[in-house]
Amino acid sequence: MGQEVVWVLKALILPPGGLILLGLLGLSLGCRRFLGGFLVVLALAGLYLLSTPFIANQLMAGVETYPALSDDQIRDSRAEAIVVLGGGRYSDAPEYGGDTVSGLLLTRLRYAAWLSRRSGLPVIPSGGNAQDEGPAEAAMSRQVLEQEFGVRVIGTEEKSRTTWENAYLTKELLDGLGIEGVFLVTHAMHMPRAIEVMERAGVTAIPAPTRFFHKDDDKEALSDWLPSARAMQYSYYALHEYLGRLWYRVRQF
Repeated sequence: MGQEVVWVLKALILPPGGLILLGLLGLSLGCRRFLGGFLVVLALAGLYLLSTPFIANQLMAGVETYPALSDDQIRDSRAEAIVVLGGGRYSDAPEYGGDTVSGLLLTRLRYAAWLSRRSGLPVIPSGGNAQDEGPAEAAMSRQVLEQEFGVRVIGTEEKSRTTWENAYLTKELLDGLGIEGVFLVTHAMHMPRAIEVMERAGVTAIPAPTRFFHKDDDKEALSDWLPSARAMQYSYYALHEYLGRLWYRVRQF
């Protein structure tokens, strides 16, 4: 399945696109009819709930299940390198004169660099180019890591376009380098899916999650139920991970 088709399907399934289509379907059936009115109400309720911080936080808590590394875990691990997964590109950036890493990927690279300095381990970026033009994410990541963060990069995996391909192509690279165990750096919300497919590929990976979106706070406030664009974004991220994990589990059969 081509990447453009995948992007279109995501836009049609995940919020807000899927809920908007549901509402339009209800309108086409007629609001005065039970089914049409029900679909419109369902779409509006979904848009509201997914845009509230409370629901977004609950959804995120379900995917951000791996805790941050402790100092003891970093010190006592048998990892031989740090693998950091791609996270998107900032295309045609006018201030940089071309493509560079996205904000999401920069977050991962910063933590990988911090972990490298703390552990003394080299870094291996993984990520190709889903758009089939311009430099691979791993190549841009290497430039940022070496030139801006000053950490050692011992290899790059530049062909993968998905997390699934990240895992299997990274396994080939690690085997070639004679590396058996690694720290795996990606967003906390992405870690369960990444670890699952890495283990399936035969990579011994220690979860090293970064950027936790959910908050473990039992105190509720009125603002938790006021809709916001940020909450909708977080809901999108979480549902993307739930859908991705479901797809990978279907794919193995």
